[in-house]
Amino acid sequence: MVAQAKSAQVRHWSGRQWLAWSAVPVLGLLLALWLHGQPPQRDLFVALNLRAASLPDSLWSCLTVLGETDTLLVLMSVLLLWRAQALMAVVAAVPVGGLFSMALKNAFDAPRPAALMDAAQFHLIGPLLSNHSFPSGHSITAFAAASAVLASVVTARATTRSAVWVVLIVGAASAVAFSRVAVGAHWPADVLAGACGGWLAGLSGAWVTRRYPALCQSVRNQRVLGALLFGLALWLLLHPVDYPQGAPTVWVAAAGATLTLLGQWIPKMINGLGIH
Repeated sequence: MVAQAKSAQVRHWSGRQWLAWSAVPVLGLLLALWLHGQPPQRDLFVALNLRAASLPDSLWSCLTVLGETDTLLVLMSVLLLWRAQALMAVVAAVPVGGLFSMALKNAFDAPRPAALMDAAQFHLIGPLLSNHSFPSGHSITAFAAASAVLASVVTARATTRSAVWVVLIVGAASAVAFSRVAVGAHWPADVLAGACGGWLAGLSGAWVTRRYPALCQSVRNQRVLGALLFGLALWLLLHPVDYPQGAPTVWVAAAGATLTLLGQWIPKMINGLGIH
């Protein structure tokens, strides 16, 4: 009921608001495309990668696993108990984000750092990848989720509280995106392109939920999504991750999906038994 009540607070944005939220990412994407056309940013990549190596590999592994679409969706399932519209917006952003990723990866088929540099020149964590570098898919996922959530809950009137949430959520997405440089999988331009493209994909998801709020307000839809994400959590637990040190992220995500499913159905069961 709480999620349903909060979803009802949806307000349509004006064209000016959508433009304001998309202008900077569009410019950033153009910059990333220009950088991609230049010689690979080897010096910048190595500097950032080796600086990140001062922190534990387990940290970067957990962050980079969080950038995988299935893991992030499972982790964010808890929003069904609080802000169902925000999670629905993330789900609605997946098609645009996926098409953006596949289109650019196939169009450019850019080599990754490991394909152009000796592995001894930088710090590599996880599998050695060689192609489809541009853009970073993990960055797309992280920023699509951040954008979808923020554009779903932020109102036209800015407040200190909303500003704090923007900083926290964008900061978390940035950490996930940067982890792709830290693990040695992507060039900085790949991450920039993924972040900007992901942000725009997230806005598309938020537009859908603002345009069709009934999708979020349906308790049935919320319960179906909760069950699907719980099933996805079980699937993740049964399959090895590419970054073994990032397994705790999957465990936390699965625990969140389990709590979400229980939170959705226990009140119904109690009401069915007539317990007050």
